[in-house]
Amino acid sequence: MFLFLTSCSVTNHFGEQEIALVEHHDMHFVEVIINDKPTKLLIDTGASKSLLDISKAEEYKFSYALLSKNQYVGLGGLQDIYVVFDYKIEGPFVSFLGADLSEVQEYFIRDGIYIIGILGSDFLEVHKCRIDFKKNILYFNGN
Repeated sequence: MFLFLTSCSVTNHFGEQEIALVEHHDMHFVEVIINDKPTKLLIDTGASKSLLDISKAEEYKFSYALLSKNQYVGLGGLQDIYVVFDYKIEGPFVSFLGADLSEVQEYFIRDGIYIIGILGSDFLEVHKCRIDFKKNILYFNGN
């Protein structure tokens, strides 16, 4: 189950959903629940796809399979990319791919932040998202 925490979500007069962001060292995160387990996603406007960390598949009870034999350039260099499935989504749809983000995880864990993945520009574009960095709010079209 993927759900933006509803205690942080309101609808503004433009009909957009407002989600409070967590800021840490000039990076922004959105709190989520995936398969009944709370965590965070790093918001990365430079990432073309939203990703889940395959090293957390057992803990968060989702499955994955290799997408192709081609590797992709991303965080940490060349990566295998996986199709992610067996996760339920409530709230706005996010189509995740998978990658091994364990090195990225290590960086955040040092600061006590636990993430499951990255919310990329694919989600941000589809939902016409705006980010107000001064107010730490993500605005999106919930449809």
